[in-house]
Amino acid sequence: MHYLKTGLIVSVLIFLGACQDKPATDAGTATEADAEVDPKLQALLDTPVSELTEDKLREYMGDDYDPSVLAKEPAPAAVEGDAEAAPESAAEPQYNEEFELKVYREITDSTMTGYIDKIDILSLNDQPTTIKNVVVNRGNCRVISLYDYQNMRYGSAALAYPRCNAAHIREVAISTAHGTYTYRIG
Repeated sequence: MHYLKTGLIVSVLIFLGACQDKPATDAGTATEADAEVDPKLQALLDTPVSELTEDKLREYMGDDYDPSVLAKEPAPAAVEGDAEAAPESAAEPQYNEEFELKVYREITDSTMTGYIDKIDILSLNDQPTTIKNVVVNRGNCRVISLYDYQNMRYGSAALAYPRCNAAHIREVAISTAHGTYTYRIG
């Protein structure tokens, strides 16, 4: 009982200490960050986004203003320091993983209903692939369990047990480290 009272008192003190406001600072004392803020930048930051125009940005940025930065697809820019990093990123292979699906209902004596619904996911990838997640019918059908989904090579199969009827499955999305691949059934 002694430990319960002590624990309760300590937790109340911690809770009350966390709820306290910060101590008030003098109005005349400015922090280092406040002293270094450019007034033009502060005015730009205080402007609501709906009122920002290219003229206000051009006024603040001056000669450095580039309207292509505001475009939906920014123009590629070469930077001297990135010259070495560019070949590395270009050398990275783009994986286009592929799977073959088989959705079916199997008759079994191990369940009370006499059947079990299954999804076989066959890997058609030469590189080892690990499935991170399987989403059935856009998340409306939960996958109970997933087996043999790690380090899959060409021809290996993973087995998923959906919670819904196999005849009602219309879409299966498979997520891996390289992307999400959606397959329509029927």
